[in-house]
Amino acid sequence: MLKFLRKYMYVLIGTLLLSVAGISAIAWTFCRIYVPEGMCAVLIKRTGDLLPEGESVATQSGQRGIQQEVLGPGRHFRDPIRWDWKLVELTEIPAGDPETWKLTAGNLSRESRTALSSGQYVFEGDFPKIGVVTRKVGKRPPMGQVVVPRDSGYQGILAEVLTPGTYKLNPYVYEIETYPATIIPAGFVGVVTNLFDSEIDSSSAAVIPTSNPTNGMVSNYRSPGADRGQRGIVRDVLQPGIYFINPKLQKVTLVEIGFNEYSQLRMADGADEQISFPSDTGYLIRVGVTVVWGIDPDHAAEIVDNFGNVDKVLEKVIVPQLRSICRNIGSTYSARDFIQGEKREQFQRDMTEELRRVCEAKNVEVLLALVRDIEVHAPAATGQGGEVTEDLKRTIQQSFIAIESQITKEKQRDAATVKAQLEEEIKKVDIARETIKAESRIMVANIKAEGEKTAAEIAASAELAVADIQQQVAELEAQRERILGQAKADVERMKNESEAKGYAMLVNAFGSPKAYNLFTFAENFQPESIRLFYSGEGTFWTDLSRFEQVGAAKLLQPDKAERN
Repeated sequence: MLKFLRKYMYVLIGTLLLSVAGISAIAWTFCRIYVPEGMCAVLIKRTGDLLPEGESVATQSGQRGIQQEVLGPGRHFRDPIRWDWKLVELTEIPAGDPETWKLTAGNLSRESRTALSSGQYVFEGDFPKIGVVTRKVGKRPPMGQVVVPRDSGYQGILAEVLTPGTYKLNPYVYEIETYPATIIPAGFVGVVTNLFDSEIDSSSAAVIPTSNPTNGMVSNYRSPGADRGQRGIVRDVLQPGIYFINPKLQKVTLVEIGFNEYSQLRMADGADEQISFPSDTGYLIRVGVTVVWGIDPDHAAEIVDNFGNVDKVLEKVIVPQLRSICRNIGSTYSARDFIQGEKREQFQRDMTEELRRVCEAKNVEVLLALVRDIEVHAPAATGQGGEVTEDLKRTIQQSFIAIESQITKEKQRDAATVKAQLEEEIKKVDIARETIKAESRIMVANIKAEGEKTAAEIAASAELAVADIQQQVAELEAQRERILGQAKADVERMKNESEAKGYAMLVNAFGSPKAYNLFTFAENFQPESIRLFYSGEGTFWTDLSRFEQVGAAKLLQPDKAERN
């Protein structure tokens, strides 16, 4: 029994393994969906509820037909009985090559700048693109709503754009249109215009700053509908750079900032190209003018709102106002004023101030209005316009020459007078110099004589003082000699007296002068100098040594008479 059960289990396990292997082989062969790289698979359900009339994509689970879900690259498994699929390419939005970008708009012609302002200029380089997505299925949006949020489920243009990258999108559900990214070159700003009223948060679409980066202050300008989500011109501008803005939701107008130059110098052209006006004396005045003007970024939105673009500013403000101001101010000047230099400068200053005042009210800044050239023409009714004009110029020139000649002569006369005064002053300076030299010599001689006198007096006083001192020294020397002589005599006297007293004491000590003399004799006696010769016994000389002793003893004995 156990063997049978064990055998049955082995068979069952083998059957299961074979079944699993068979099912896996069938699934790998018939159910496997391989989506290669760069492709995606659109699923098509063969079973389920029928789609509502007019719809081609299933918007709810359980409906047959094309599904909104797509499968990305890789291996997937679906039941081939209920599912079908179709491979389509992935949606790729190119990022461009930053190394080829050239965002500068310098050195462009006026035609190129016009194309740039109108959005038709193409920059050099491979710039990034954006994808504008339109959802073709879903609920219909409310009346008048064209742009819809991505998560609303409505049909229509999505506010969010596809930035550079690769996306897995169902082409039966979404339609993708590729547009260049918004490019704002250096020297320009972008004025944004909302094309539709919408409740969409603009942070999901274009990135619009809340303050003007040029000065950190919020502009006071507010166009109708310029609030977030409202239709109209946005008050804040975009600085130079690249922006991913939905062109179906917002329009960006490039406005050149800084100063531009406009010159009207073709005075001989047609009436439309001339700046001409009559003077108060009836002469026809034609002027050539150069105006330096510009737009501040704070007023770029106002310019677009009022004029459309920068070219319209030149057409509607600068040119007509320049002609009008020149006529109004120039008609108060005479023909002579336009020939003279000072009046011409006054005319230029008045024209600049008035043009600056008028343009400032229209948010246009005027830096300078320079009069380049002026032509004065005589009235045509005389039939001699050119000759009259030349005569007028010649007369004015001659009058100016005469005035300048008179001024020159006056200046020459003044110069001669000043030269004579200068010569006189030079002579005075020479005289004063010699006088000072003479006085200086006299002062030097007086000072020298006074110095010599003082030196002689000082020398005499010094000799007298020396003689007095020498006399005092001599007196002191004599006194010193006298004192020294007296002292020496006193010393000698005292020494002699001391010796005499010493001798007296010695004499008294020996008892008599004779005894003292004997002592002195004995003390000074030197027997070494006496030579004795021995000649034998019996003679005097033989006993002389004994006699010496006896004689000495005798001499030492005191005299009786002296003792007595």
